[in-house]
Amino acid sequence: MRTKILHIGLIAAMGLLAACGSSPRAPQQQIVGQIPAGSPFAKVQPGMSMKQVHDLIGQPTDSYNRMTGKMFIPFYFGSDAMRMEELYKGQGRITYTGVGATGANFNVYQITYDPSEDGYNNR
Repeated sequence: MRTKILHIGLIAAMGLLAACGSSPRAPQQQIVGQIPAGSPFAKVQPGMSMKQVHDLIGQPTDSYNRMTGKMFIPFYFGSDAMRMEELYKGQGRITYTGVGATGANFNVYQITYDPSEDGYNNR
């Protein structure tokens, strides 16, 4: 009986360790839309810091941030718990990620070119 309980406990522990063994994936970075060569957005690349983007193309017209579902996962230590989106009138949106349990370090996650962007958060 005692060895049976030990075996069940050992199997349960191995199952828990195997479930925790997956490595966190970095969010996929992407560009949405065809950015013309003369556009300020053509200078922006995924992975750039927010400071680099502001130095290259200036301050946004408006911005907002939102939590991702990962914010509510216990013991999630990745950097995709929150996203910040900056809106540029007549250009589009730049989405940053990089907030987690260890702090905030915003980097470009997605570039959305949209010349009809009004630049204001109307959500």
